[in-house]
Amino acid sequence: MQILVVGAGVIGSVYAGKLQQAGHEVALLARGSRLADLQRHGLVLEDAQSGHRDAPAVRALSCIPAGDRYDLVIVSVRSEQLSSTLPILTAMTDRSDVLFFGNTIGREAELTGALGDRALFGFPAAGGVRDGPVVRYVLIKQQTTMLGEQRRTITPRAERLQAVFHDAGFDTRISTNINNWLLGHTAFVVPIAFALYRVGTDAGKLATDPDTMRLMVQATREAFTALRASGNTEIPTNLQTLYRLPTAFVVAYWRRVLASPRGELWFAAHSREAVEEMRVLADELTAALRTIGRPTPDLDLLLNTRA
Repeated sequence: MQILVVGAGVIGSVYAGKLQQAGHEVALLARGSRLADLQRHGLVLEDAQSGHRDAPAVRALSCIPAGDRYDLVIVSVRSEQLSSTLPILTAMTDRSDVLFFGNTIGREAELTGALGDRALFGFPAAGGVRDGPVVRYVLIKQQTTMLGEQRRTITPRAERLQAVFHDAGFDTRISTNINNWLLGHTAFVVPIAFALYRVGTDAGKLATDPDTMRLMVQATREAFTALRASGNTEIPTNLQTLYRLPTAFVVAYWRRVLASPRGELWFAAHSREAVEEMRVLADELTAALRTIGRPTPDLDLLLNTRA
């Protein structure tokens, strides 16, 4: 398969590299200092747990060459970068499928309006940091790579892409309501990000702040409760189970995660780089919960935090 990855941050780099190693022809569209690093050093991936490094032979591009044709375009950019990315995608005439690979809550109508049936949506299951030209990453086993069609059906296209990602080493699931899944993910990640903003995005410091930890857990529990009451069945089962436990147990779990290297790799690094995205997601979450009409006082208090 011919694959173009738009966005060469941690997620785009990891998925581009793994797909290349799985036998696909992958190009990575980048810009600025990241493009310069790729041109000088190539793509360098380091497993943050094992320290093992790979250098998949992914082609780095500053623009899409005339005549290039792709089967799949993976768009891995932050939400505030989507509008500037759309002209690149609409100018492509190869009818490639376009997978928006991030939290696009509130943007689906705009994206499908621009691309029609080319568009589908998903979410990655990796995290990490960039250290100069090296991408230090972890694959998050507690989360699956997600795919979903706007039509809320499991299509042959989605099943083909599921197989592609699975063969590249990513446990992948197709949602029949990807919008609800993304909203559930928003209800999970936004409280963590805003708790981190209270402590300067220092995951270790957050782990030692019991008041903010409790507020974070209660805020997520309130959001999950409201979403379930509205009929959202796409909140991952492991998260639903966790947040039904007593607050002290949930706080203890997240304290261990945040105090470990996972705190930086899973949450803090992205929250630090994606302040505007998190603000947008917080607004979308607040608007969705307002329509449900259930009170969320702890979430409201937490979201008063600004980075």
